[in-house]
Amino acid sequence: MDRLKYLIVEDDEIDRLSVEQEADKFPFLQKIAACSHPVEAAELIATSHPDILFVDIEMPGISGLQLVKSTANSHMLPVFITSHPEFAIESYEIEAFDYLLKPLTADRFARCALRLHDFHQLRNKAFAFDTQQESDFIIIKQGYEKCRIRLHDILYVEAMKDYTRVITPARQYLVLTTLGSMQERLPPQKFTRIHRSYIVNVDKIERVKGNKVQLPAHELPLGKLYRNVLNGKF
Repeated sequence: MDRLKYLIVEDDEIDRLSVEQEADKFPFLQKIAACSHPVEAAELIATSHPDILFVDIEMPGISGLQLVKSTANSHMLPVFITSHPEFAIESYEIEAFDYLLKPLTADRFARCALRLHDFHQLRNKAFAFDTQQESDFIIIKQGYEKCRIRLHDILYVEAMKDYTRVITPARQYLVLTTLGSMQERLPPQKFTRIHRSYIVNVDKIERVKGNKVQLPAHELPLGKLYRNVLNGKF
């Protein structure tokens, strides 16, 4: 099994053990270490090259945000686990993979872990956009392979670091492009941003309730800054 190496950086012992306990449920996750100080973590990142960093934000010395900014490891996927929702926007500006709020729940961690697994599996088979364009399709390519994805079939697209994941009922694709670049290629009358990390096909929305958008077999978050965008579209 291709395992993902992870490092925990958390100054609270109980919270540190909580992350370990949840991660132990997933055989594809392999712990490198769990440390209480970001300086120790910086050394481990440089020598062990983890795939994933589970990191708190407020810690002694430097914050988790500063730690991630200081590491020039583009391969590593930062996942912030914190009691402070106010740092969420800043975390995504430095390409956080996910942002989990304490107290950590099994369900929320599981969703993050499975997304990490999917991303790792897809990253090795990532597509690029083809320069050719068609009005009802996006065209992506991998080497000499070309794939036409019908716009009508797309449920939603999701930001994943430097990539965008395209979800259809039959298959998912990882495309080497940012979510903003993907949005420029999608017709705005059919696709709309509902979150910093998600764009949905408006025709696929089944209902909007509170801060959730329901699609066939999928439920996505509706960001506070995007709640008005669905007015007149759904």
